[in-house]
Order: sequence, then structure tokens, then C-alpha cells
Amino acid sequence: MSVAPLTVVSPLSSPRFLTTFDLAKLPKDDLDVLIVGSGIAGLTVALSLVGDASAGLMTKGSLGFGSTLYAQGGVAVAIDAGDRPEFHLSDTIIAGAGLGDESAVRVLVEEAPDAVAFLEASGVRLDLEGLGLALTMEGGHSRRRVVHSGGDATGAEIVRALLERVRRSDTRLIEQGFLVDILTDASGGVAGALVLVAGQLRYVRCGTVVIASGGYGQLFAETTAPRSCTGDGAAAALRAGARLADLEFVQFHPTTLFVDADPRPLLSEAMRGEGAHIVDADGRSVMDGVHPLGDLAPRDVVARRVFETMVATGVDHLFLDATGLGEEQLNHRFPTILGVARSYGVDPVTEPIPISPACHYTMGGVWTDLDGRTTVRGLFAVGEVASSGVHGANRLASNSLLEGAVFGRLAAAAISAEVRLPGVVVAQTFEASDFALDEPPLSLADRAALRREMVLHAGVIRDGRGLGALSSFVAQKLETAGQPRSEAEFETMNLFLIAQVLAEMANSRVESRGAHFRSDFPDTDAAWRVRQFESRDGNGALVALIEAVGTTSAA
Repeated sequence: MSVAPLTVVSPLSSPRFLTTFDLAKLPKDDLDVLIVGSGIAGLTVALSLVGDASAGLMTKGSLGFGSTLYAQGGVAVAIDAGDRPEFHLSDTIIAGAGLGDESAVRVLVEEAPDAVAFLEASGVRLDLEGLGLALTMEGGHSRRRVVHSGGDATGAEIVRALLERVRRSDTRLIEQGFLVDILTDASGGVAGALVLVAGQLRYVRCGTVVIASGGYGQLFAETTAPRSCTGDGAAAALRAGARLADLEFVQFHPTTLFVDADPRPLLSEAMRGEGAHIVDADGRSVMDGVHPLGDLAPRDVVARRVFETMVATGVDHLFLDATGLGEEQLNHRFPTILGVARSYGVDPVTEPIPISPACHYTMGGVWTDLDGRTTVRGLFAVGEVASSGVHGANRLASNSLLEGAVFGRLAAAAISAEVRLPGVVVAQTFEASDFALDEPPLSLADRAALRREMVLHAGVIRDGRGLGALSSFVAQKLETAGQPRSEAEFETMNLFLIAQVLAEMANSRVESRGAHFRSDFPDTDAAWRVRQFESRDGNGALVALIEAVGTTSAA
């Protein structure tokens, strides 16, 4: 059978705004472009804009804090003599389990050398080997093609260098700024944004908003995602009328340090690329005979195997044995990981490291074209918050930093070519009547309960019964939720909105593909080689759409 195309009005709904406001009474700022997020994607956009447009870069916490800062592995790029972008494309498509959009992937891999050159020109100090850049191997890659910095501190070096340049530019920098909602005009285009800066609600009047706010990894109680990754950008885009895509695909990293920490420390896949192995308590290899690439199989394969082994043997963790690398190699290539592990009382030089899977990357997000445009005029999305189709059902290792640099530059070029003037905001005032009257807002306790439910019912392995229970839990909480009034309450509402869509998409996809594994539908179904989208109509109803991979009607 075929499931595409199909459009249905979901029983779900979404509020238009999170809070009450009267624009006439709010402090106002005027900009041409507002960039939300200060990771590699947002910083790249800010540095790549040309012309006289005024730009502001707003970040939820301190400048540079976010997922990029903690990225260890590096940036994938086909620059070795025996490598070609075509090989990189093939590896990316294979990892994406049939859902990668080849046109988007081709842009990613062909623009990769220029993106790396941009990073170097911006002051990023990449590790060298001989006369060229040092290259390492990661899971799913057929060749060594991952450039890195400081051994395992690539993200931190990228943030340092790009932020240093942005500070010297004319970009207005706004810290402690939270995107509450995107304002639109009568034609549905961007007319500004409601933001919370240092606790004060403000009106930013602008014709272009770039969301580079990261993913929604904090939906899960076990995650490597920083606490800032609460899905705010995707939720605001949904409320403004943009289309979300592929939210059911959540990548779980198989090797996170098994400690009581939020977020969980990551043990880079590059460790396995250099010779570390996943083993059980008796030292037996877990990946032998499971996949031709062994420990370097795509992440969904490895995470599932680790999870299934844990369940089958009744344990809550396995081990990553890196003792064979030796202290000199560990100090040289993985100094950050070595220091973090030792801070928790584990010495990778002499003992296997306890590990378990945790949410690491969210493939889904705001649908964009190849220039970062969304379905709302003037609204762009770049980086993990975006869903351009490059990752398909499972991201290839070290394509995430690359995505931020490649599509950040392309988005900046598109924005620079036509600076938009904002129209008149339709909703000059708003009373939050979408929320239950005289009821308390969703609390931090509700957020904690949601995160536990997500691990239980939408984790590495899912089934229809669990996803149904998750949907019911989320719906009941949203139905009785009062209006949020603080940043923490806005975050919690955003997490519930994203969970609502994710659960519906995951329940709808009755197959297993890439990072989405259904124990009740364990096989991949060719009929489901489609992407799922969801958007909000003018009445607040969420409209679901299913389309074949590579179609263009989403534009």
C-alpha cells in the first residue's frame, strides 16, 4: 500500500501565543534580522550576513552556551586524497535509512570543504597531522574524514573563535533572552517577536527571524542535551504557522557516561573510531556479528543493540573499553573525556567506562528549504532546530556541526539578498484564552514527569501501547494547563507541545526505520518512505501531512 500523500486534521490543538500582551505597552527594539541562538548555526549566520541590515543575536543564557559548546567529535568533510563528496553523500544516505533528501545531502557534502575553510578563516584551530588536517573515523563513515580540534573539544573551539569574531562585529548581542513567540502580519509573514530579556517582556520589530535555538533533547530524562534544549524555537515556529517535520526521529547515543547527571556526559564515537569497544561486564564484545562495521555501525544500530543487551541481561549499563588505547593516546585525542570520566571516579586508562544510551540529537524540527526558509515568510531555521532532510531517519556522525556551518552560510546569503520590512502585527493585543482559566500552569514537577514518560514510552524501543499512553498523558496535562508566566513555565509548555506532536508522529509511523524502532512493527516498510509534517491552522487545530521523500509541495 501507499501512505502518501495524505492530509488529516489532527484531534490535537495548539495555542497561538504563550502569554498575554499589549504591544503598545511593551518596550520596543527595531532590527532587520533577529537571530535566536549562539551555537555554530546562529554565529555562522551572524558572521555571514552582508550589507547594511541591522542584526541582533539573542541567546537564552550566556553567549555560546548550548550543544555546540559540548560537541566532541568534529566536522565531517571529504578532503582526503582517497575520499570524495560522493562517498560522503552515500554514507549519509545509508545512515538516514532511506529518508534522507538527496538534494539536501548533496548540498551538505559539496559545500563541506568551503564550510571548513570558513571555520579556519574565522580562527578555528583544527588539529594537524603532517602537512594537513588530522582526520579520524566515526560510526557509519566508510573513510576517515572527521576534522577536529583539541582532540575532543571541537565544539568549544568553534564557539570560542566564532564568538570572538561576532563580538568584534556590528551585531547587537542580547544575553539572557528567551524567544516567547513570533509575531505575524496580515499576510502571515514575520512582523517581529515577543522576547523575554532578563525577565522583562519586550517587542522586537523585525522582518526576519532566524531560529538557531537547538533541538528538544531535554524532553528526555536521560540526555546529553544541555538544559537549554527545550524545543522553544520549534514550538514558537509551530504556533506561528510553520511546518514541523520528522519529530519521531530521535537519535540515542549508545555511549554516554552512566552517572547521575543531567545532561549526561558524552563519550565520543571517535573513541570507537580509534579502537575502543563496547563490552559487557565479562568483557565480551557486544557488537561482534551484529553489523559489518561492528562498533562503528550507525548509531541507531549500536544504541539498539546496547539497549537490548541491557534488557536481556537485566543490567542498567554496559561498558566502553578504551584501555587498549593507552594513556598517551587518551591524553592526546580525548583529554576532555578523560578528565570528565576521572571526575566521576572512573579511569579509562585502567578500567572500562560504564555506559548506557541517552537522547543525543533530534533529527526532526522546523521544515526548511535548502536556504533555511520555512513555510512562514521571513522565518528561517538553521542547525538542529531545522529539518532540511539531510539526516533522514538517523544522523551520520559529525554531520551536525557541518550542517550548522553549511546551511548557516546559505541562509545568510538568502537573507542578505532581500531584507524584509516588517508588516503590521495582526494581534496587537492578546488575552491567553487558550489556557484553562483559574488553573495553575504546568510545573517543573510536570516537566520531570513528562521526561520520565518520554524515556519509558518514546525511547530507544517503542510500541503503540506505550505511545498511546504517552499521548494520553500529554493531552490530559495540556487540557488542564493554566497560562505560563515565567521562562521556566514557557519552557515546560514548549516541551509538552513538542511531545504532543512527537507522540502522534511516532504512533502514526507503523514501521521501524533508523532511530525510530517499533517492537510491534519491527520491519521497515517501503510504503513508509515518507516524511511526516504537522502545522497549526488558523483555528488552532494541528494539521498532519504525509509526503514522499524529495517532494517539493512542503514549500
